[in-house]
Amino acid sequence: MRIAARHWLLLGAIGLVWSVLLGRAFQVQVLQHAHWEEAARERQGQIRPLPAARGEILSADGVRLAHSVSNHSLAVDPALVRDAHALALALEEAGVVDAASFEDRLREHEGRRFLWVTRDVVPELVLQDLSARFPELVMRLEEKRLYPGGQAGGSLIGVVNSEGHALGGLEHEFDAQLAGTDGSILEVSDRTGKRFQGLEQQLLSEPQAGHSIQLSLQSRIQEIAADALGRALAEQRATSAFVIVTRPQTGEILALVSLPGVDPLDASTWTDGSLSLRPVVDQFEPGSIYKIVAFAAALEAGRLSPDEIIDCLGGERPMPGGPPIRDHEPYELLTAAEVMQHSSNIGTGIIAERVGAEGFHRMERSFGFGLPSGVELPGEGRGRIPDPSAFSGRSLVTMAFGQELSATGMQLAMAYGAIANGGNLMRPWLIQEIRGADGSLLESRGPEVVRRVLRPETAHTMRRLLRGVVEDGTALKAEIEGYEPAGKTGTAQKYIPELGRYSKERYVASFIGFAPWEDPEVLCAVVLDEPRGDIYGGNVAAPVFREIVSGVRNLLREPEIAQMRSPAHHPETQRQVPEVMGLSAAVARRVVQENGFLPRFEGSGAWVTALRPEAGRELPPGGVVTMVLSGDDGAVMPALAGLPLRDALLRVDSVGGVAHVSGAGWVIGQRPAPGSTIEAGEACWLELGADSSRAWKEFQEIARRASGQLAARALPGEPASENDHARRRHDDHRRAPR
Repeated sequence: MRIAARHWLLLGAIGLVWSVLLGRAFQVQVLQHAHWEEAARERQGQIRPLPAARGEILSADGVRLAHSVSNHSLAVDPALVRDAHALALALEEAGVVDAASFEDRLREHEGRRFLWVTRDVVPELVLQDLSARFPELVMRLEEKRLYPGGQAGGSLIGVVNSEGHALGGLEHEFDAQLAGTDGSILEVSDRTGKRFQGLEQQLLSEPQAGHSIQLSLQSRIQEIAADALGRALAEQRATSAFVIVTRPQTGEILALVSLPGVDPLDASTWTDGSLSLRPVVDQFEPGSIYKIVAFAAALEAGRLSPDEIIDCLGGERPMPGGPPIRDHEPYELLTAAEVMQHSSNIGTGIIAERVGAEGFHRMERSFGFGLPSGVELPGEGRGRIPDPSAFSGRSLVTMAFGQELSATGMQLAMAYGAIANGGNLMRPWLIQEIRGADGSLLESRGPEVVRRVLRPETAHTMRRLLRGVVEDGTALKAEIEGYEPAGKTGTAQKYIPELGRYSKERYVASFIGFAPWEDPEVLCAVVLDEPRGDIYGGNVAAPVFREIVSGVRNLLREPEIAQMRSPAHHPETQRQVPEVMGLSAAVARRVVQENGFLPRFEGSGAWVTALRPEAGRELPPGGVVTMVLSGDDGAVMPALAGLPLRDALLRVDSVGGVAHVSGAGWVIGQRPAPGSTIEAGEACWLELGADSSRAWKEFQEIARRASGQLAARALPGEPASENDHARRRHDDHRRAPR
């Protein structure tokens, strides 16, 4: 009996031990699984993403508007920091961070295992020196987004922040295509944070690069438009402004600028307002630029002739449900052409009444108002056009001059494009091609007709009427000698909902036009919101149109030049090796990578003193560029001519110089000369010029070659000048007596 009792006691003890072990195992493996898994990861390994190379955004003329480069960012493991003060001082001496603020951040994040020091560009030699002295520092290779077009691309292109999130514009709208697929890597360490020898990193999956997008945008035209609009915004002290430039025959967008916009180098400008694309998002009462609807509806219905007389009632017409309709001048009898020229509200309302509410509404819809234009940009507004069933006794008349409704800039540009091209409403065309990382063509897009709006003869009559506005009407300041533009001004009072009336202080000034009027090549829409100087579209917006179109005309006049510039006709198979002589290893590596080549170094030293192949030689993208390093004793002044200011400043800074800048644009001169030895802190003088951009130089060279080819094909005695295409005036364009 005693033996049996001992056996049961032993079995009970064993059972109890097993119950405790099983219970503990259940607790650790099931109930506390997440806790211990996280602890293991902290002590032994961490899986982190390997960012994929983001695809490029290219202009139609081959200029990179957005692209990515690989660059190291600097982080720290706070748990491994032995002397926080020494580390902070070293980082401050290297120009990376402020010592005091960095020490504060370390204290705030005490106990964490990872903290970013900086994700800005830091010279590679500086990073290597800091990492050798302070093992708690960690270098991480990241893809960083560059925007060579700067603020000119602004809100249209959008930005990608340091966390890899796309904000606004094309970056956001096409994020899925541009971003690619991240890979992953396992970093292994022991509980003290020391890396295991041979197992520091294990690649788990390769990143897959994103697609690239080529636009219809022309980089030089975008620069011209952004410059002209920026000056007008400042001079008129307007709250905002935008410009759209298109080819009306195809609907392709050549430039799109929205101000105030995004500065890719200043994160404080990355606000919702700046990221908003006003030409497609903002919905506003258009005012007199909407008068094309009433005229087009009446002409298309055969109820109007340009020469017939309209009684404008001395400038005032009583209307039910509100104050009288007034003109800015007391007109009596005007021809229909003069009603358009002088922008008579009363005359336009009378013309709208001839077609009635249903006929007017059908023309609005046919022009695309109240409907999405189909542009491939985020946040497009539809505008608002009331149904005739909701019209009041005065709605038809007030809508005829652009009140009681709203439209977007893109809708208005496409409507004027239909008049310019002979009657077809085009879908706005911005995306030309989408290509894979290997260069394969994934998608190609082209012109698309939405519907026919007008008969060709009606469109021609409308162009004649709009030409009269520039010749003899409210848009005299839009005139371009030898290019004969046509268009319409707008000065729209803004409706103030809180007051229930239209403001007498706040206006939208606009001009939309095209040139030359008989066979338009370019269309430009200019809108300024709440100008505080002059308020009239003819004085505020028309001069901006003239400046932009004057700068654009030579870029578009010769179709063969446009063909030669287009990558669609001449795919880029070779690129020129960039000039990197005299640059530091870190900066030279980045410049070579930005140009699509693989950098390779030979020798040791601080500066690039030899280059193979030499600068200017052509290589296919992905080719190897070998740079020889030496010159530890002194920095060498790099060649800066032809570079944008931000690139020039980076190179001057990389050799320890202090830049002094005069002028605006791109670098056209420098002192000291390229190749000179300079001391740390030495002054480097940069002279800038507005017409020195690479895109402009490339165009001039292509134009020179094209004109030579055209001259070689010309018949003997045949003149070869742009005046060959001068337009004849119509003899039947009469001016009625006032």
